[in-house]
Amino acid sequence: MTNTFAEVILCQDKKALTQLCKATTVTLADFVDFIVACKAGLTHLNHTMHFVDYVPDHLVETDKDLAVLDADRDFQQSKQGQASLRKLFKSHGERKYKVGHMFISKEKQHPVDEWHFVFFETRELTARDNHWQGGPHVHITNYLWPNLYCQPIWEDFVLRRNFPSAKLHLAFIDPNRAGA
Repeated sequence: MTNTFAEVILCQDKKALTQLCKATTVTLADFVDFIVACKAGLTHLNHTMHFVDYVPDHLVETDKDLAVLDADRDFQQSKQGQASLRKLFKSHGERKYKVGHMFISKEKQHPVDEWHFVFFETRELTARDNHWQGGPHVHITNYLWPNLYCQPIWEDFVLRRNFPSAKLHLAFIDPNRAGA
């Protein structure tokens, strides 16, 4: 039995990777197994991960906004109470949980020979309201793209919460989210 995610990572040609991403569906189990193998030192790659809970600045909740939940009914129905409730519900709908996984070769010199950045917003893992016609998915970019380097991509994600625009879509199945 082959690991679908390992097949994607081991692909060393961008054209072949593009075709493989169109034809492959990675399972959560294969993705996790590959991460565990990296952490155990069983692959040629190291793994690191980062995630952010992104809320647009105008929707960041204050203590005053949260206090409306414990307030009496009169306050909740007041103009200020209604504004706080709208803000809380709107922030929930616009909140983005962004996740990035960097797989990077173990050599010490820079630039590194091989790296892979797999990234997604958690809402992209569900079929409901998915922007990609293929349904639940993750994105991947790597060392096969000319003029892309892992350090600036990682820093842009960690420091500025930005995903790279150069990417491929890769179908992804998480059985825990199948009905979502």
